[in-house]
Amino acid sequence: MGVTVSRNCFSGKQQALEAIGNKGLVARDGAMTAGDLEDVHWHKTSLEIYVLEGSFETRDGVTDTALLAGPGDLISIPAGTLHAARCPEPARYVVGFESDEAMAGFKPERPEDLE
Repeated sequence: MGVTVSRNCFSGKQQALEAIGNKGLVARDGAMTAGDLEDVHWHKTSLEIYVLEGSFETRDGVTDTALLAGPGDLISIPAGTLHAARCPEPARYVVGFESDEAMAGFKPERPEDLE
């Protein structure tokens, strides 16, 4: 299963934080400016991105499909999923991590290191 976008999952930051807490995830605020780009990469743990403002585009590296998310949308990225990201306009979001350790060790991994 690759990257998915679920539409209209929450209304505002408080609901996003409640959803993250109910799933036992750890929250961290995030932001990207317009045009910010992350090349194809993957992560050792899964993550959920709750878009609060702006737009966030995630490209599934396996299907080469672009998925655009806006306020209220949830982007789910399973562990080990190749993907890229960019923001066509400035975006603010909250990320749900599997644990404090996952958040502390969070970094993009190189595609060639995916086993």
